[in-house]
Amino acid sequence: MKPKKNKKIDIITFQGAYNYGAILQAYALQRIIEEMNNQVKIINYRNRIVEEPYKIINFDKRNFKNFLKSIIGNILYFKKRYKRYKNFDKFIKENLNLTKKYISEEKLKKDAPIADIYITGSDQVWNSKITNGLQDAYTLNFGNKNIKRISYAASIGNGRIEENEKEIYKEKVSNIDNISVREEEGKKILTEFIVKPIEVVLDPTLLLTKSQWENKIRNCHKEKEKYILAYVVQPDQEYLKIVNELSQKTGLKVIHFNRKNEGIRNILRNVYTEGPLEFVNYIKNAEYVVATSFHATVFSVIFHKNFFIIPHKKTGSRVTNLLDKLGIKNRTFNTLEEFQNIDYNFKTDWDKVNQKLNEERKKSLNWLENAINTGKDNNE
Repeated sequence: MKPKKNKKIDIITFQGAYNYGAILQAYALQRIIEEMNNQVKIINYRNRIVEEPYKIINFDKRNFKNFLKSIIGNILYFKKRYKRYKNFDKFIKENLNLTKKYISEEKLKKDAPIADIYITGSDQVWNSKITNGLQDAYTLNFGNKNIKRISYAASIGNGRIEENEKEIYKEKVSNIDNISVREEEGKKILTEFIVKPIEVVLDPTLLLTKSQWENKIRNCHKEKEKYILAYVVQPDQEYLKIVNELSQKTGLKVIHFNRKNEGIRNILRNVYTEGPLEFVNYIKNAEYVVATSFHATVFSVIFHKNFFIIPHKKTGSRVTNLLDKLGIKNRTFNTLEEFQNIDYNFKTDWDKVNQKLNEERKKSLNWLENAINTGKDNNE
């Protein structure tokens, strides 16, 4: 067999969305592929629709009431947003290897970067609700036709594709040589009309080990007081109730990743402005984690936290898929009443979880390495 050659690989993802999960999965995928002895860059494609909610100043234009509220929010929280933006910007500059900037699909198609392989993913790059339609950029419909195309852990996010979109997905996704997705639901939906094999793989953040993440956050601040880490993606009343209930039962204060502390009674610290590594660090050092977020779930698993997840109403399947795969589905709750009926200090058999996680990690890494090192670009 020919020796594996070093390849030039370009990734396209949501690196411009200043969201903890988006940035951390981009970093993790870049690092893993670099560790496979490849030259890696992230295509600096700037999707205005994806990035709009994370800008320092943004306006909610759905209706006049929301628009007015967003104006007030821009004024009240400008300093916090600015500091948060700068912390994300710092992480990106120090950790992501970006190409030149592409401000539109047209620009990307006209002057696509030269590479041996393009990879799309992870994150919800195939969620047409987020990207305002399934984009050619995220299905790799650009560049020289001889360039190999791979999707790694691409997600359609909301667990469904509208009937009138299926032909579009079939046409665009079928262009990809090796297809993998993040959720079982995504595979099930896509296999209805795509004939190529589709693999389910782990989110890139789970491909890095506990020790690799610990080494990355070794210089982060460690809180002296014990705390509950709370993180919500969208407002959720049951989440607030469970956070307050756990705080009351344990006597622990709450560290909260939100620009406001609305609804949480016992706050130790608001850390909304902190960057991606601090997000990982605060989860690692928490006594308990309560969250609605997929990536808060990921890092709770990696660091063996006592955690409680309220699945997102629209995209919660990605959380339940992961926990089911690892045999710890009993960590999800939909209501305060469900939470009150359990022993909040119940133990998890982390040896079993680690065994399952290591098996899934090995499968995912093998799939990715095989996708990179076999196929049309190698003449094998």
